[in-house]
Amino acid sequence: MKNIVAIVVVVVVLVGAFFGYQYWKLKSLAAKYANAKEIAAESIEKDGSKWKVHMESVIAQPIDKVWRAIQQPERSHEYIEAFKKSELKKSEGNTKTVEFQVQVLTLPLQTFVAELTFDEANQRMTVKTLSGPQDQNATYQLKSIDAGRTLLTYDATATDRISVPLPLTVQKGAVREIYVNQIKAIQKGIAEEDAKAKPAA
Repeated sequence: MKNIVAIVVVVVVLVGAFFGYQYWKLKSLAAKYANAKEIAAESIEKDGSKWKVHMESVIAQPIDKVWRAIQQPERSHEYIEAFKKSELKKSEGNTKTVEFQVQVLTLPLQTFVAELTFDEANQRMTVKTLSGPQDQNATYQLKSIDAGRTLLTYDATATDRISVPLPLTVQKGAVREIYVNQIKAIQKGIAEEDAKAKPAA
């Protein structure tokens, strides 16, 4: 009997240590994005299941290049490690429907479908989720700072459809990671286009 009790105690301690390590790892990863250079300004608020997010980034590229890059969400998986899938389901006029599979920090894989609409005249992209863990509406607005720099402003409201039993700091870290990776993807997309254009020049 003593041996069984000892085994149970060891198992409980090991399980506790594992989850403690996972929690520490998540917190460490979340903190990694707290001062990301890709974010010039931010506000992330959560009230119950409702989110309100505002992010600003200065991208050292002309606005026309940033706009072209942002219009290719179906290529997200090529540039963002966290995006395991970005499959174009439908393209009609100025609207695309894309299915994404995303894994941030060390959280489980999340699948969602989003409708993205591109406003060419105002260089603005709007995103509405059609399915997934959140009901989200977001806007990516571009504004030219000068000939070589573009301000990207991201505003989003979202409601969690699934409760996530994680500290708010970790959830905010996940929000930052997705956003930072999107900015990096834009930069990678532009660099790839520039590389293709060089031989023809």
